[in-house]
Amino acid sequence: MTLASTPIERDPMMTSQRFVRSALAWALGLCVALLPAAARSDEVVVPGSGNPEQVLRVLADAFHRSQPAHRVVIPGSTGTAGALRAIQEGTAVLGRIGRPLTDDERSRGLVFVPIGRDPVAFVGGAGVGLRGLTRAQVVDIYAGKYANWQELGGRPGPIRAIGREPTDTSRQSIQRVIEPFSTIVFGEHVKVVHLDPQMLDLLDRFPGSLGFINRSALAAARTRLVPLALDGVEPSPQNVGAGRYPLWLEFGFVHRRGLRSPAAEAFVAYVRSSEGVRLLREMGVLAAPGSP
Repeated sequence: MTLASTPIERDPMMTSQRFVRSALAWALGLCVALLPAAARSDEVVVPGSGNPEQVLRVLADAFHRSQPAHRVVIPGSTGTAGALRAIQEGTAVLGRIGRPLTDDERSRGLVFVPIGRDPVAFVGGAGVGLRGLTRAQVVDIYAGKYANWQELGGRPGPIRAIGREPTDTSRQSIQRVIEPFSTIVFGEHVKVVHLDPQMLDLLDRFPGSLGFINRSALAAARTRLVPLALDGVEPSPQNVGAGRYPLWLEFGFVHRRGLRSPAAEAFVAYVRSSEGVRLLREMGVLAAPGSP
C-alpha cells in the first residue's frame, strides 16, 4: 500500500514575516553600501610597545566618544620589536613604539609620528619609605651592593630590585644619562623581566620592590607605587620640559610611508589635536613639539 503525498501547508503569517525580514536585511545592506566611505565603521589595531599602552587606551576611548565612524583597538604589549615586525610584514598598518626610528629603519620606508615624552622613573613598591635616590645609590642597588632599605635610610626590609633587558627603551634612557648603568652587571638577586606588565606585577606584589618604568604606565598599577626623585628632582613632565629631569623616553606611532587607513589617519590626527594634547598632559606626558 502506498501513501499519496500531500502538499505541505504554509502558514501565511510565517511566510509574511520571512519576507519582511529579507526585505529589511536587503535595505540595510543597500544603505550601508551607499554611505560615504568616511561614514562607514572602520577599525584599526595598533600593536606594539607597552610604554604608550595605557596612554593610548585612554586616548582611544576619548576618540570613540568624539566620533562614530572609526574604532581603535590597543592590544597587549608585543614590544617595539613587535610593532616593527607587524608593520614590515603587513599585518598592521599602524603600530606603537617606545623610541624614535633608527636610520636603518627609516631607510626601509617606515615613518615615526611622535606622541610625547614620558619621564622614566625609578619606582618603589608601596612599602618603600624613601622618596628619592641618587644616581650612585641606584647603580649600587642594581649591582647588588645594597640588600636592605635600612642601609639607605629607609624602613628595614629587603630590596627586591627588578630590571629589564638591555634593549628595553626605559633602560636605554637610563643608560644614556647614568653611564655606569650601561655596563652594569646586575646582582644575583635582581629579577629581570621583559614586559611592562611583568614589571608592574612584581612592583605591586612586593611592597619592598624597586623597578624602573615610564610614569604614564603606572596608571595600570593596582597598588600605590612610589615614583622616586633622582638626585632630588621629581620625575615630572614639567621637569622634563625644563631640562631638569634627564630620564625620559619618546614614544610614538610607526607606519609605512603613505598611510592608507582612514581610521589610522583619524586617530593619529586626534592624538595630535588640542584635545589629545590636553589628555596627554593630564596623564603626565609632555606632548611632542609641533602639537597644538
